[in-house]
Amino acid sequence: MIDSCMNFYCIMSECILCNHTTKNHGLLLTAQTSGYHHPPSRQLLKPLASSSTPLSLSPPTSHFFSIDLPPILVLRAPHQKHAMPAPNLRWLTGDNPDAPATGLSLTMPWPRGRYQPNQNFSIETNNKTYPLDSRELAYWADGSLKWTAHSISGHVGYSSGYTVRAATEQEIESRIQVKTTPEHIIVSTKIGSSVRFPTQGSATLFENISLDGQQVCSAATVVASINNQEYTTVVHKTVIENVTWSRAVVKVSGTVGNEGKEHLPFDVRVYIYSDAQPLKIVFSFIHDLDSEEPLTSLGLRFSVPFRDTEHYNRHIRFVGPTGGILREEVQGLSGLWHGPGVQNRADQASGRAITLTDTPWLSYVPSWNDYTLSQLSSDGFTLKKRTNEGCSWVKVTGGSRYSGTAYIGSAQRGGLAVGMTNFWEQYPTQIDLNNLATDEASTTIWVYSPLAQPLDTRPYHDGLGLDTYEKQLKGLKATYEDYEPGFGTANGIGRTTVFFLRPYSNGTPSDNDLSAFSALVRAPPRLIPTPETIYNAGVFHGTWAPDTRLLGLNPTATELNIEHNLDTLFTHYQRQVEQHRWYGFWDYGDVQHTYDPYRHAWRYDVGGFAWDNSELSTDLWLWLYFLHSGRADVFRMAEAMTRHTSEVDVYHSGRFKGFGTRHGVQHFSDSCKQLRISNVLYRRFYYFLTGDERTGDLITELQDSQHALLGLDAHRKVQQHGAIPEGFALTDICLDGGALAASWFTAWERREPGWSEGRDRLFNILEGIANLKYGIATKAVLLHTKTGEVHTCPPPTRPYAISHLSMLFGFPELVSELVDYAESEHPGTVDAFLKVYLAYCRAYNGGADVQREEYGFEFPATATWRQSHSTLTAFAARRGSNAELARAAWQQFLATDGYTKDHQWKVTPTAAPTYFSDGEEAPWMTTNEAARYGVSAIFNLANIRRYLD
Repeated sequence: MIDSCMNFYCIMSECILCNHTTKNHGLLLTAQTSGYHHPPSRQLLKPLASSSTPLSLSPPTSHFFSIDLPPILVLRAPHQKHAMPAPNLRWLTGDNPDAPATGLSLTMPWPRGRYQPNQNFSIETNNKTYPLDSRELAYWADGSLKWTAHSISGHVGYSSGYTVRAATEQEIESRIQVKTTPEHIIVSTKIGSSVRFPTQGSATLFENISLDGQQVCSAATVVASINNQEYTTVVHKTVIENVTWSRAVVKVSGTVGNEGKEHLPFDVRVYIYSDAQPLKIVFSFIHDLDSEEPLTSLGLRFSVPFRDTEHYNRHIRFVGPTGGILREEVQGLSGLWHGPGVQNRADQASGRAITLTDTPWLSYVPSWNDYTLSQLSSDGFTLKKRTNEGCSWVKVTGGSRYSGTAYIGSAQRGGLAVGMTNFWEQYPTQIDLNNLATDEASTTIWVYSPLAQPLDTRPYHDGLGLDTYEKQLKGLKATYEDYEPGFGTANGIGRTTVFFLRPYSNGTPSDNDLSAFSALVRAPPRLIPTPETIYNAGVFHGTWAPDTRLLGLNPTATELNIEHNLDTLFTHYQRQVEQHRWYGFWDYGDVQHTYDPYRHAWRYDVGGFAWDNSELSTDLWLWLYFLHSGRADVFRMAEAMTRHTSEVDVYHSGRFKGFGTRHGVQHFSDSCKQLRISNVLYRRFYYFLTGDERTGDLITELQDSQHALLGLDAHRKVQQHGAIPEGFALTDICLDGGALAASWFTAWERREPGWSEGRDRLFNILEGIANLKYGIATKAVLLHTKTGEVHTCPPPTRPYAISHLSMLFGFPELVSELVDYAESEHPGTVDAFLKVYLAYCRAYNGGADVQREEYGFEFPATATWRQSHSTLTAFAARRGSNAELARAAWQQFLATDGYTKDHQWKVTPTAAPTYFSDGEEAPWMTTNEAARYGVSAIFNLANIRRYLD
């Protein structure tokens, strides 16, 4: 038998478009106008570039399909020789032939069972095949590869798309050399660059960068001041974190110190690629300061040797907001009344070395020793220079948003360009070029400018007399802020900044070279698996599917409306970031929670209505929308949010380590510290799509976050409970348990140290929930933090409770992926859990009769957010192949609460005098509703699209 459906593109076991299932592996179907084939396995046919472009599919079985539309599907013989497969890897943005030469890493997802550990891979393009290094990021439950990471640089040619595929074992010449001694780690590359790191007891991150035997950087340090007291680098540990034949990563860990005091623990990762000149640096630190000792500056300093280079052969370059170059010299010759000839002036302005003779007049020409460029807001920078300390600064120029890149060097021997990503977005920032008239100059990029006011982390109000739980709950009802004295601390949060270095050994770089380097700094090139490749692999299972328009299909009118709504939501928030300047040291990457239509402004100063802090899964919305749409702008916004929420909104040390902070006026101000905000589920998308090591650290950091529950009762103000046995913590099944399950699940995938214990705790939670009388509806349980054992709570805790929040922080999305991951190898545990989970899925939106049938009681009137909970109905429909439930899920999504099908999606232009700034507003929009609509729409399209009218 052959299934039929109304769509051209579908898959064997789970059709992306119609959700049909079939057991007809490898059947042949040719069709003229009706009857379409479900190809075997989880493979998704590639999108049409045009109506005459052939599309092909190579599933993990021996069958091979190709398709030409219109109008016939054709099955080729299993062993027929076929053309190069379609690319499974694409550039996130644009066409840049120089992109591979910058050096970058990429990841690839693989279907369950296709490849085993230690598999070799190659990358193919333009009829050329290049070997790839490989790092294994994640595994399926059966031990096969799920995600791998790879690196490329200048040895791989450019193409608009690539194909990564398995390769046989081959001998590969190492293009990276690593030499270790008791005192040093030296990394050298095929193209003549070398970096030397001290291994112990050092005050420098690294002490030499050379290119072609020419030293271009003589030291790198972390520089800081706390309460205006200077602190210097204290290196505790330097390790080779990862090295392959084409890439090395050296990790330097330490603090900054002053007279025995140490603060701001940091990790600096230096990425060195075999055939790429740029070096990438990822600088992460923990803010371990109380408000009484504010941070007053923080940056990285790079020393550049000038030695005997004449002052007039020392060159400075700044790259402007649009890539234009400002050319300066320590001792300028152009513009003098009397002095050198025309050719010398032209040569100097071009960066070429010149030689002057008979120059008694030269001593009267000042040398400029220092430059400083400060970006103290998102909209303005000023560049100044001076001849010496104690002399006046002279303004050079100014502008709006600086690129973040500067260069100093010798016309004879080259120099060093340094750039910081998101320079103006993460203001207050600064670039200082110092000691340019001495033998050793320096470039300092300040991630927190010393010209800014001290970093103020004091509470934004004086407590308002909220000194009891009763008063604090009343305050919560007024401003939506959960306040408690001593909880609004920034001690323990963190931040990460990315830098790039570009050494030059042969004179001054051209304007084009520096402009291209600045473009790299502003938007590092990135290779991403194609949407169909990600989907075919089955990763992030059941939570998303590609936009059908990417597949060359025409969506129905209702589906098209949903797609337009998704675009409206994202585009509005993207524009709001700019319109309301959601930028800054702590702020960049986050969005605001709720709009105030009376003030025509976001409620930035009203308690829990201000910064969003991942509330109701904003991160999840953006990542699912990226997977669904493949859009680069969505990726960039999701990336910025992940960097922010994983660092700033989470405690990495101190009293609240492991918790995140609920939404508030300051990112750390609300006293509600919860695991639902530090949820690993929100970070793992970025980790698996990029292989980013820092994000991997943050995921690992949360692997034992269950112990945080022992130190802080998150329910202390709202729920009375009996005595809690030792080793147990009062735990919310979904909000706490879901976050813990995501952490342990990810550790299991990654096979992190301790992963098997985490997997056992995960199964114990699932089995414990399955054994509860009311299953998911129990809500509050006692969790043994070491074993994951689940007990019911004694009185006065109620035996069951229904909360509209339980499913709005990623629990359904986690379950969808976890069940698919684990059920083949652990069917008993998964089936038992699914029994109680599906009962809740059917009941929440099912109405009183279903609720009484499943639980013996009706859910309260507060069981709202029915649009969001349509995903539960959709999951139950999918698992049970129940068309009636699937149609009910769409009705719940389109016609209950939230943004219904009749909602007016009006976005209004704004202008003076009624509005403060030109732009737009949507008074009806809240981030809660936007995030939930986005997550739910994409989930439902992935699971029950066939039933959408």
